This record gives sequence, C-alpha cells and structure tokens, in this order.
Amino acid sequence: MKFKILSPTVAILFLASTMFGADKKVLIEIRASQTVDFTHCSYDFVGERTAQGGPLKLAVLRKEGTTNVFQETVDLSTVYKEHRYAVIITPAGSLNDVSQVFRLAMRQDSKPSGWTQWQRPNYVENSRDATSNFMDDQKSPDRSTNTPPNSFEVRYKIQ
Repeated sequence: MKFKILSPTVAILFLASTMFGADKKVLIEIRASQTVDFTHCSYDFVGERTAQGGPLKLAVLRKEGTTNVFQETVDLSTVYKEHRYAVIITPAGSLNDVSQVFRLAMRQDSKPSGWTQWQRPNYVENSRDATSNFMDDQKSPDRSTNTPPNSFEVRYKIQ
C-alpha cells in the first residue's frame, strides 16, 4: 500500500528534477567603462521560454580601475530546461538605442565551470524586440554585428 502512494511522489520529483536545474546557479558579470551611462539600462537572462532580469543599477556593483562591473546570480531551478541562453542589455533611452545581445555557450545541463572569457555582444538590434526575437529564434532586419566601441562585456560561470 505504501508503495502505491510513494511511487507517484517519486515520479513527480524525478520529472521535476529533469525539467529544472538542480540547485545550479549562473553568476553573470557585466562590465563597461565608467563613462558608460547605465542608470536606465536593464539586463535579462533569456532562454527560449523564459526571461528574468531587472534594472542594471540594482545589480551588485564593484569598480575595477576605469570599469564598472555588475554581478547578478540566476538560479537555474527557476528556469525551464532550455537549449539556448543569452544576456541582453537594453537601454531605456530613445527608440534609436539598440539592445546588446550576448549568446551564452551553455545549456541547462552544463557542468559547474570557472569564469568564461569576457565577450563583446554577438549583435545589436532594436531594443523593443531583442528579447522576444531571441526567444522566438527570429532574425530581425535591424540586427547588426557592428557593435559599438563602448559596448558592455559579459562573462559567466556555473556553480
């Protein structure tokens, strides 16, 4: 009798553990020159079905020489199992501003790792659509690999 009650519970826990990362966290660092205005920027950790983030000014900030380094942590157990991830930095200025998109070379089942190398954006595109375009795997006609010289840089590690 106990087995009949216990087996659905075990099955549900097993399925939940395969859908979600088990206690894995991704530490993300975003850096830019101290001359870059970040007060109205936001960041998103984006997958194919989920996005989470917030205002960049609320991230943990440290200064290293002439750069600002922001650090945020994403708990992979809150993200549905996905195959593609990116960090998207979005300005909150005029409509002419573009989002910077950083594709991350990781998967839900990636193993813990050390810090990756700093990377520049893979591309920039219209800030209104960058997150949904990444999620839907759509290539926007205004996408460009000509990134600004004062762009942000991103690195991450999996714990």
